[in-house]
Amino acid sequence: MLRLQFRGVEIRRTGGAAGVAIRHGGVTLCIDALGLDRCDVLLYTHSHPDHFPRGVADFYSPFGGRVVRPGEVLDLGPFRVAVTDAYNVTKLQGGRPIHPRGEGVGYVVDAGSVRLYHTGDTDLIKEMSSVGPVDILFVPIGGGSVMTPEEAAEAVMLLRPKITIPLHYAEKRQYVKFRDIAYPYTNIVALPSGI
Repeated sequence: MLRLQFRGVEIRRTGGAAGVAIRHGGVTLCIDALGLDRCDVLLYTHSHPDHFPRGVADFYSPFGGRVVRPGEVLDLGPFRVAVTDAYNVTKLQGGRPIHPRGEGVGYVVDAGSVRLYHTGDTDLIKEMSSVGPVDILFVPIGGGSVMTPEEAAEAVMLLRPKITIPLHYAEKRQYVKFRDIAYPYTNIVALPSGI
């Protein structure tokens, strides 16, 4: 299984559309993880089945478990986690946003000297401009219900992360388009999803 090491923080994919595991200080914090065997702390961005496995008992999310809302800050062992907005503006189904405001979140994770931002399933929204500098950005690029490759590249240009890990895409052409637009502004690391 491929992993990324950055300033003492280890990052790997955990399966699902946007699952990631962040290991720091001997603790593994997972976001949208479908494979739970190596997760000490579980955070979920929203309740769609490709992000949240049913039957999980102890977790943080905007829909169940320990309920969180944008603006909250959590101290979780060696991690400090700020809850952010995540929602659709332009991705509609039946005239309603696929990810309505208030039903999903993103997370900014401080792990020692590393700042990571998992946007959740979202469009490019105005609240992203207040996230501040990040070292590692996890961003959905597949379009449909999340940012298109072009919108995700705009998020990169706004945030200027050192490393960007694209999530939530099914076709290689989406990755290639995103990479070609965003590469001058960040280092792009394609970590394969694994459980």
